[in-house]
Amino acid sequence: MTNEEIQRIMEFIIKRQESFSERVEQFSEKLERMEELHEERISQLERAAVNLYNTVEKLSQSQRVLTVKMVELAEAQAHTDRRLNALIDIIAQGRGGTPEA
Repeated sequence: MTNEEIQRIMEFIIKRQESFSERVEQFSEKLERMEELHEERISQLERAAVNLYNTVEKLSQSQRVLTVKMVELAEAQAHTDRRLNALIDIIAQGRGGTPEA
């Protein structure tokens, strides 16, 4: 090989190395941005998970309260039914009849 050929090969290698170095730098910058974005998304997901947990907890508490209220309502309805039946019996007896079923 001549000195000129060696020189061209060396220049080619140097240019390729420069190009490679630039691409590595670009990839490093992209990777850094992606890591920042990833961390931001993870934070958003963590906040969303906490919000979801809190919402489910509130819903669960509301459901427990609703269940208690439904039991109370059923008991009140049964009491009202008994009193209404008693009133119907009184009215029926006052008219000389028998209570209807």
